[in-house]
Amino acid sequence: MKTLTDDNMLHIASFLDSVDLINLAQTCRRFGSAAADTEWPRNAWECLSLVEHAAHQLIESAPTHEHNWVYKKGRTTWVEVYHELLKLRALPSFNYILGSGIRHVNKKNHVYVSLQEQYRQQQVQQAKLLIRRKRSRSISLSSSAVSCVAIGNHIMSHGVHFVQFTMTRVEKIAFGIIRPFDEYWIDENSVDCMGGFSPFESWSDMIDATSSRRKNWGESNVHCCLYKTFPGTCEWTDWETTFQTIDDWCGMQHALEGEVGLLLDLDAGTLAVYKNGRQLGVMKDGLSGEYCW
Repeated sequence: MKTLTDDNMLHIASFLDSVDLINLAQTCRRFGSAAADTEWPRNAWECLSLVEHAAHQLIESAPTHEHNWVYKKGRTTWVEVYHELLKLRALPSFNYILGSGIRHVNKKNHVYVSLQEQYRQQQVQQAKLLIRRKRSRSISLSSSAVSCVAIGNHIMSHGVHFVQFTMTRVEKIAFGIIRPFDEYWIDENSVDCMGGFSPFESWSDMIDATSSRRKNWGESNVHCCLYKTFPGTCEWTDWETTFQTIDDWCGMQHALEGEVGLLLDLDAGTLAVYKNGRQLGVMKDGLSGEYCW
């Protein structure tokens, strides 16, 4: 080990992920004994450990749009920032499921979720009925309550983020953003939510579920915002006094099958919708702070 210079070790460390960097820091004082930088942005480099330098170099070599994901977060260590970056690079994993009628396709891989057949058929039949009535102009379109939710593990607070959902069959569901939930609240209330769950109904529960992260919400009062695949409306709430349906956003279309993409631009504060790779339009603005898919 004495024949390897710090530059050699930094090059080797550049092939490690965040967990391996932490393990490397714990092997000996040479790699992890120096105090981590607690100021933001970079200063006091003489206090950084070799592992912290390696994590910083990995972040600096990332594309500009990835810098914007994490660079303003003010994390305690560069390894923590790098860990957050790696999480945002990966596919979102929908670890938390609340309500009825939904399940993970694979218990070991939470990227894919599926509506249970009875619930799915009910939603599709409602959508087909509304389409027929819309064509005959006999009723106006109205939204139905959400009864189940899958919450992703990506916590986004800066930069531009894109996600694409693929519906393998005709579905009447909603995609969007919501404030990150406290894990302890989910653990304590998941059983109570088995009968049904909607982020638009019990506002007091939503405030309790997200209370510890409220300081990270910024100035926006948009705490949950969804694109309804049918009829294509935008629904959002502030969990206090407002629940609003926007049925005239520019480019609004329904999307009962195929691919639905969402582009969350937290620099501009907007959420845009894509249908089968084509942008429909900006559905909502005035967004800031932390959100999950």
